[in-house]
Amino acid sequence: MTVINDYFSKKTDKVSFVELKKGSHIRIKDYIVKDHIPLPIATNRLINEIKKGNLHEGLKVAHLIDGIIFILGIDCNFKYKEEYKKIIYNYNPRIEEYILYRGLKFIEENNYEDGAIFFRALTNINAKNVEGIFNYALSLENIAKDYINRNKEDEGKKFLMESTKQLETILDIDEDFSLAYYKLGYHYKYYGQFHKAKLIWEKYIKLSKDEELIQEIREELDLIADDANYEEGINHLSKGEYDKALDNFLSLMNRYSEWWNLLYLTGLAYKGIGDYEKAIEFFYKALEEGGKEINIYNELGICLFGMGNINEAIEIFSKGIDLYDQDYKIIFNRGLAYLQVGLRDKAIEDIKKAYKLNPEDEWINKQVKLLNIEV
Repeated sequence: MTVINDYFSKKTDKVSFVELKKGSHIRIKDYIVKDHIPLPIATNRLINEIKKGNLHEGLKVAHLIDGIIFILGIDCNFKYKEEYKKIIYNYNPRIEEYILYRGLKFIEENNYEDGAIFFRALTNINAKNVEGIFNYALSLENIAKDYINRNKEDEGKKFLMESTKQLETILDIDEDFSLAYYKLGYHYKYYGQFHKAKLIWEKYIKLSKDEELIQEIREELDLIADDANYEEGINHLSKGEYDKALDNFLSLMNRYSEWWNLLYLTGLAYKGIGDYEKAIEFFYKALEEGGKEINIYNELGICLFGMGNINEAIEIFSKGIDLYDQDYKIIFNRGLAYLQVGLRDKAIEDIKKAYKLNPEDEWINKQVKLLNIEV
């Protein structure tokens, strides 16, 4: 939030303050503003009044109200925030509608900066005004795009993340606010969270009555269908739901049979359900398609070991270690395989090396004690 707060706090030149004479006050409807409260006025309005020579008429209350809105949008924790809220609600009980209207007018006039300030002010005075939150989120998204277009991606990402957070907040307040689902889907797609995008867009289609936007989202769902399916498979895999993961991965196999990562994950799913033969088949396919991930060799070796093919497992473990000799898991597993075929010296060498790479591993420590290995 620091980047965002800093962005808005730099807009203080938009507001000037007028102090009442000691002992004086201003009455705004039924509310009395006492002399210790500084009165903000939008700087551009003040300048216009000076140019028009209207200052002799005194400050207009409407100008003060705009000033208050500006300062509450610029600084959400302004010292006199609570007093200012009382003033504007007393002035107009429907002040939230006015702020929203003015914010939208600024956007229509391509004045995105002032629009963002007004929408931020609205969320500041009422954290549950979903229209205000939604338009504030859109403003943050526009600021994010501007930063990204100027090659300031770090700043842009922070604004976009805050925009996403604001949109998610809406759903906590009003789960039927369909446009929040519409926009969130695009945010999740941008982040590469395709499964979330799919779920959120499916919810939008159920809620929305805008046929044009519904068709747009149906087309988007078609575009991300495979990505969402793949991500869903990974989610099932991580939860140990191997059958469900297989359903996802196998449905993609016809179109992506040369994608080694998909082949590897399918192998993991088969391993998860105990079908080592199928797992071995897919791990080998992953290697054939150019997979160089150390875990492919490790998982393949484990399956071969489990099938009783110890020498073949040692060969696979060794190929993996040749690619990367700092992975303690595969080195330890080769050590266990060496033990199985009676090559104790080689086994101890591997187990000692695995211990040095990760002395905290529980299984390695057990083997070290069991074999009385000096480390």
